[in-house]
Amino acid sequence: MAQVLSFFITYEAVLYFVLGLAAIFYIYRFWTAWQESQLAVYGLEQQAAQGRLNQSAVVLFLLLLTGVLVFSMVTFVAPTLPAQALLATPTLNLAVEPLFKDTTLTPASGEGLEFATATPLPTVRIDPEGCVVDQAFISSPKAGDTLQGSVEVTGTADAPNFGFYKFEVARAQEELWLTIQAGRNVVRDGVLVENWDTSRLPVGDYVLQLIVTNSAGDEMLPCRIPVRIAMPEASS
Repeated sequence: MAQVLSFFITYEAVLYFVLGLAAIFYIYRFWTAWQESQLAVYGLEQQAAQGRLNQSAVVLFLLLLTGVLVFSMVTFVAPTLPAQALLATPTLNLAVEPLFKDTTLTPASGEGLEFATATPLPTVRIDPEGCVVDQAFISSPKAGDTLQGSVEVTGTADAPNFGFYKFEVARAQEELWLTIQAGRNVVRDGVLVENWDTSRLPVGDYVLQLIVTNSAGDEMLPCRIPVRIAMPEASS
């Protein structure tokens, strides 16, 4: 179900375009079949024209039904599902570097065999140019803040031909992203994530990431800020 919804969201405009072309073609066939049925003299001609007329009508009905289905799934069903149902979690950036280098046994001179040293995940890079105030911007928390317990994340997620946004977190030393929230509605200086429970993550340094994607599936440069997650204060 989630994969179908993701496909509809990504290719919504293409699906409407294809359905529109098919509808035009079968409307033309319906019209020509109707004319043939009116002009037919013999019974066999009338029967053949009526068959084409019925076939065109059925296909047009199915195309209409498909269009309504796509619209309903994208407009009404998708927003009701949690973000994790539509997005892969966690997201591993495989384009940067493999998780570990070759760990096969290699001979060492004068000794037996030893393991090759494992290479850790790369440190998250932060590009200030990714945070654009009126497009992709995290206004709260601020860079360098210490987060405890339940946190509200505010900011802006907007872009030309807006598709959806996703808010993610990763350890500062690891390019391994965990999706916390996603949404298909434009947010302008509003709430991106409500009541995010940071206590579920180990204490340490993290990077928050906001990515805005357009309706064609193209991602903008991510807005990233460094924060620190601490243990919640014990209630008295």
